[in-house]
Amino acid sequence: MIKKKNVIWNMMGITANAFISLFLLIIVRRINGINLSGIFSYAFSLACLFYVVAVYYNRVYQVADVENSFSINEYLTSRFLTSFITSILIILFCIINGFTFFKSTIVILLTLFKIIEAISDCYYGFIQKKDDLAYIGKSLFFKSLIGVLTFLIVDIFTKNLILSILMLIIVNFIIMIIDIKKFYTLYKTKFYITIKNVPELLKETLPVFLFTFLNIFLCNCQKYVIEYFLEDSFQTIFAVIVMPATFLSLCGPYILMPFLNDISKLYAKKDMKNMNNYVNKINGIYIIIGIAVFIIAFFLGVPVLNFIYDLHLENYKLSFMIIMAGSIAYGLVSMISNILTVIKRNKEQLYIYIISSVIALVSSILLIKNFALSGAAFAYSITMILHCLMCYLMLKYYLKK
Repeated sequence: MIKKKNVIWNMMGITANAFISLFLLIIVRRINGINLSGIFSYAFSLACLFYVVAVYYNRVYQVADVENSFSINEYLTSRFLTSFITSILIILFCIINGFTFFKSTIVILLTLFKIIEAISDCYYGFIQKKDDLAYIGKSLFFKSLIGVLTFLIVDIFTKNLILSILMLIIVNFIIMIIDIKKFYTLYKTKFYITIKNVPELLKETLPVFLFTFLNIFLCNCQKYVIEYFLEDSFQTIFAVIVMPATFLSLCGPYILMPFLNDISKLYAKKDMKNMNNYVNKINGIYIIIGIAVFIIAFFLGVPVLNFIYDLHLENYKLSFMIIMAGSIAYGLVSMISNILTVIKRNKEQLYIYIISSVIALVSSILLIKNFALSGAAFAYSITMILHCLMCYLMLKYYLKK
């Protein structure tokens, strides 16, 4: 019963946290207009990238440290250190890029919102070690729900985007304090700053950081490039037409998870024949779902997005479908990547992510500069399809090997 409770609440929390950007963008588009929603969309995607610097290693690594190679205070000190570095980096980034005071404020505040999330995640790691995923799920779920509702109410009455984000930060901060109190009820310890093994911890988790950073960059590369070539309104349009693709790519892990333990056991037994059958089965299921979603998106995608965001996207239907095709490829990557992790090919994946990031950046600059939003759509799909092909060929190579 406890395990079921953990799974249900954890899934609800993760889903609510994943959807927060969707709801916030809808609110900003409806209340603050297309240009401000473009600034918000870009700032949020940038905050997600800098969040990776703040979180550095992910919670999986922290929870997997069953031998307690690093102490509680070393983990906490490293997280506070990376969070402080992130705050300095985002300020420098705004200055170097010459953002206006308003845009800089939005970027910095949303990054602060994500920094608080990164600090909370460290405490979540220790709570998860006590097998209380249900608490983490509840924290994420109610934080997302209360945050979105507070943001909505403040924005309706003030139409002030900065004030609305500040309220979002306050909600996150209050719930983080509650999370910290929960942590101290589970761990009878006192926090003190220690740098003894922090450099070693950061060095050991560097591959995790690089892998995660490049993954976020790959997903948002076109948004970052649009900032330098197109007006803010195009950020809104691209964010809207890429949103369904983002959530389609999340389907991959959901399909994979029920099979992951079996795949791990087959790999441990070196039963590559049955493992290969599992992989083909999972890929087949996902491709069928992807094709079905693609067909539905062709007929209903643009009308539904028009209704939700109060836009007229008929002229962008081709770009939307091109992005959907690329998202099917990226969803496949999300599954293949997990399987490559099972067979311990993380370093090789990192090389692929570096190559794909270069492809994404170069293609985005060339195509967006010359073809505007349709160029962004082509750059997205070209990158994702090539990335998927490289990952798939690597997986097949190591399964045969």
